[in-house]
Amino acid sequence: MMIDGKTRTLGLLGDPVEHTMSPLIHNTLSETLGLNNVYVPFHTKAEDLGEAVKGAYALNILGLNVTVPHKNEVMKYLSELDEGAQAIGAANTLVRTENGYKGYNTDMLGLLREVRSYGVELDAHDVIILGAGGAAKAVAYMCGANGAGHVYILNRTVSKAQAIADHMNDFFGKQNMTAMSIQDYHKLPEKKYIVFQSTSKGLYPHSDEVIIEDPAFYQMVSVGIDLIYKPFCTRFMSLCRQAGAKSYNGLKMLLYQGIIAYELWNDISVDEKTADMIYQKLLKKTRDNIILTGFMGSGKTTVGQLLSEKYGYTFIDTDQYIEEKCGCTIAELFSKKGEAYFRQLETDTLKELNTSLTHAVLSTGGGLPLREENAVELATLGTVVYLQITPEEVISRLSGDNTRPLLAGGNPEQKVRDLLTYRTPLYERAADLTIPVTELTPEHIVEEIISKI
Repeated sequence: MMIDGKTRTLGLLGDPVEHTMSPLIHNTLSETLGLNNVYVPFHTKAEDLGEAVKGAYALNILGLNVTVPHKNEVMKYLSELDEGAQAIGAANTLVRTENGYKGYNTDMLGLLREVRSYGVELDAHDVIILGAGGAAKAVAYMCGANGAGHVYILNRTVSKAQAIADHMNDFFGKQNMTAMSIQDYHKLPEKKYIVFQSTSKGLYPHSDEVIIEDPAFYQMVSVGIDLIYKPFCTRFMSLCRQAGAKSYNGLKMLLYQGIIAYELWNDISVDEKTADMIYQKLLKKTRDNIILTGFMGSGKTTVGQLLSEKYGYTFIDTDQYIEEKCGCTIAELFSKKGEAYFRQLETDTLKELNTSLTHAVLSTGGGLPLREENAVELATLGTVVYLQITPEEVISRLSGDNTRPLLAGGNPEQKVRDLLTYRTPLYERAADLTIPVTELTPEHIVEEIISKI
């Protein structure tokens, strides 16, 4: 991206801002769409918020996002508010006008676009909202504005849930929102609900926590949406799935609220192909998994175990995973079922892991990245590291190893060279990072990966 005298600045006001993924969304949009914008985070203390908004306008900044803890307080410094921001009492997007910044709330618009992307419509469907914070208020407004049936707001402190219900009932001129104690979930009418989990329960690193433990509650869920996106699969989501319900996290909400802000700032419409491309980048960023690929003998298992110890991550070797699941060795699978059967098992294993795997190091079989559909799965699982090795080193390391089905019979040295010639471009195509490992110890390989990831 070339910055020049015509570059317009976009930014984020928040405290803290160090871990925000908004620059990834907005700078990718600018680069993809060819717009001369640059997006940067501004670490803004509460006592400086008014001056920050005033200064941003004076500096001709095109637009701003606002995150915690400023979404409510920022409203007093704006020239006007859209209906959603007024109803929710929070603004997360500031759009430059002739008289100052106009405040919008794109959180609930982003959540609505996410829900619809999954084929879920709120119209006439009864809803449960877990929690009564700012996010819950945005969900309640979204439900009210889009024709949801009855909305039950469940919270430990009932008065907070009641305040949201009263406000939204007054705002929409209906009486279709009810506050309840979260302990009274068993008193809900027995039917299927769309359930929004808006509390911080289950947020990493407290991934095992959930606001309601009782499996009976999840029998009432038709679709569960957790506004948390880290971990990728929360305990709430797992409990929904165990009860047979569909469940999703809030990563697409993050994506779409950012895209809607960008559309407002630039008066454009972003197509779904571009949105999906950015979503793939967000997936890779949030999954936190490290995937090791490479030829047999490149050290994937040893390096993977060392990496998992360094990060405190789960370690999974796909070959071992398949062996344990099938109750036989890879060599036996090749012998009894054939290579095509085994390759399909690899694909099925990847798809299974891709539903929930986070904070893991994955060591893959040497042929796994060769399938196009496997490469696509790997791209969304995390950072793919290719351990590059020379044929001579492979031959040296595997001398006397009789457990490799692909090297059985004939001239194994020639097979290694032929296979590497064919596979190398496919490994490189699927990788985010390539590490030459021939002359490195496993410890040095781990250091290389950590320094570059």
